[in-house]
Amino acid sequence: MRRKYILFSLFILFITGITAFVKQTKTLTIKNTVDMRNGPGSYYELMLRLHSGAEVSEIDKEQQWLKIKAKEKEGWIPQRAAYVERDEKKTSPNQDEVTPDAQATFEELEGEEDSTQDPYASPAQVAAAVKGFATDFTSSKTGKKESAILDDFNDFFEPDEYHKFRNFRLQHWSWQKAQDRFEIDPDEVPELNPLQEQAGWGIANVIAQQGLVNNRELQQYLTHIALVLAENSHRYETPVRVYVLDTNEISGYASPNGMIFVSKGALQLMQSETEFAFFVAHELAHIVHNHGIKESNRRETKIKADERFEELDRELGDREQKYEETEENLTQLANEMYEYTIKDRLEEYEFSADYWGIIYMYRAGYNPTGALNLLKRIRSNQGDFEDRIGHAKWEGTSLRDRIIRINSQMNGFNLPQNFGHDYRSTFQQKINTLDN
Repeated sequence: MRRKYILFSLFILFITGITAFVKQTKTLTIKNTVDMRNGPGSYYELMLRLHSGAEVSEIDKEQQWLKIKAKEKEGWIPQRAAYVERDEKKTSPNQDEVTPDAQATFEELEGEEDSTQDPYASPAQVAAAVKGFATDFTSSKTGKKESAILDDFNDFFEPDEYHKFRNFRLQHWSWQKAQDRFEIDPDEVPELNPLQEQAGWGIANVIAQQGLVNNRELQQYLTHIALVLAENSHRYETPVRVYVLDTNEISGYASPNGMIFVSKGALQLMQSETEFAFFVAHELAHIVHNHGIKESNRRETKIKADERFEELDRELGDREQKYEETEENLTQLANEMYEYTIKDRLEEYEFSADYWGIIYMYRAGYNPTGALNLLKRIRSNQGDFEDRIGHAKWEGTSLRDRIIRINSQMNGFNLPQNFGHDYRSTFQQKINTLDN
């Protein structure tokens, strides 16, 4: 009898294990185009690009990332950005919003659409489309075809090095810790759009033609800070990178694909890591909230129809007219984004970027007083720097008004004494290498 009981118990455990496994590997449907990476973070290698409608199996979950299986490969996608359960596909609350846009898109492009679109694209296909467009766009703007930053498309980060940096700064950070500090809903902002990303690479490559500082160690350090802030933003999957412009002007730019440019002159004006964190968080907020891009929605909708364009191999030469028209519209969209990127921003966007930038700093453990220190220093030196300020004019929006608003915002945080560190000596050591 005892033996039968043991066998029965083992059978129950076996069935329970199967049930748990089935629950763990439920089928999901990709909602919008998303990149699958080989780890839970935007800094991991791209494995596949999954288009809307692709079905995948959920394997595991880590904070705000899902581990999935797609096309016999296992990888990670953002939890919030890219999926609905298959049985909810027809009743998704977003479906009513998606359908009209899709219909309007198909009406704009002549000819029948291929309903058998491959739901997967390889890294090589994605890279070919990005590099091809970016090279052509750069040539049209500058007459040059130098890649500048295009070789970094999928070869930039060492995840282990970033994890060491993040753990040291944030004491084994977790999304929940950040949420407990200040809760934000990722669904409040648009997801990362591959069209904007593709246009963004073109814009970033044009900006890079101004000349970049060749200091990989400094660049990695600044990018690590930016990644910490990105992971504490609404759009945690943003593949943010920082580049240093080789100019003494006080300038900065944020490209829609997550590229942030800071001038050598701006870095030398800063005195601590916290001050740079505000600079990056402010620029990141412009990216995350699509500032300056909202006015281009109609053109973007027109381009969206055929997502296969994103993976078009530009070396094939003989392309359908539909693709050429799509490329023309993408170029016009990129031109509109570029004009916004290099010109003064609207005051409402500057105040919004300050507001969310401060929150991203706070969630990441940086003391927001770094923002006040930087803005006050710029204001006190306004006469000294007025003639040297570049395209991203710090005085474009009243510094006094920005300081007052940030001060008021910080009062609502009730920050504990000595909240966060400014890593002043570390920052100065890194910045001093600019003169070497």
